[in-house]
Amino acid sequence: MFFYLPAIASNIKFYIPTAYPGSIGYFVLTNHSKNTKVVVAFKGKKYEFPVVSEKAYFAIPYGAKGTVAISLKKGKKNLFLRLIPVKEKKYRISRIWVKERKLTKKLIERIKKENIILRKTLTRVTSKKFRENRFYSPLKKLTITTPFGAKRIINGKKRSIHWGIDLKAPLGTPVFASLSGRVVLARDFYYTGNTIIIDHGLGIYTLYAHLSKLLVKEGQIVRAGQKIGKVGSTGRSTGPHLHFGIYVNGIKVDPILAFNLRSL
Repeated sequence: MFFYLPAIASNIKFYIPTAYPGSIGYFVLTNHSKNTKVVVAFKGKKYEFPVVSEKAYFAIPYGAKGTVAISLKKGKKNLFLRLIPVKEKKYRISRIWVKERKLTKKLIERIKKENIILRKTLTRVTSKKFRENRFYSPLKKLTITTPFGAKRIINGKKRSIHWGIDLKAPLGTPVFASLSGRVVLARDFYYTGNTIIIDHGLGIYTLYAHLSKLLVKEGQIVRAGQKIGKVGSTGRSTGPHLHFGIYVNGIKVDPILAFNLRSL
């Protein structure tokens, strides 16, 4: 279900789906300035989302529980504040077995460098680059094998949370851009293999991992629905599939909740 909540000021509108960890929402502003930001806070934690346009997107982080305070601030002044109860969601346990590679000093350095690149890339906020009003599916058929938020157990050991969705598809299946934007990364990473990240502007990014082939280059402008790669099993993978992720200013979003958003 999708809600519109009138804001305190008539020039501010606030939209958010039924709130779960990984939900995405946005403000529509008549005016905005450089020192305006959206703040999502809960249990002593605070996440900030810079405002660079009349539309300002934010996400409810995975770890959110209880009540989340969502505010719009101009400097230290509160323009808007809403308390949103976050619905609890049970996450399944995902057990996989992969071939272990000995983590040499060289590999550890590579992983650290790649993590820094990813973190810096996903937290840059640029101007809007899309015209679509919704996210499009990266595959023609969506068959989810591992959902967002699943707790990973790899080779019998507890690992990180699964930040995205895994989509089952045969090797070589075409992969499409979910929104228009600029390709900011198209290269091989240790864990995610051949990976593409697209900057759609306003803090929104999509990630496509484990590809067998990259069909775009860094810096290239792509449109929604354009073929950008092919399904593969590169990186740490148990077989051909597409790992698909959505981020808002570095915060992981549940792609299924994002697909259900009525309008971007």
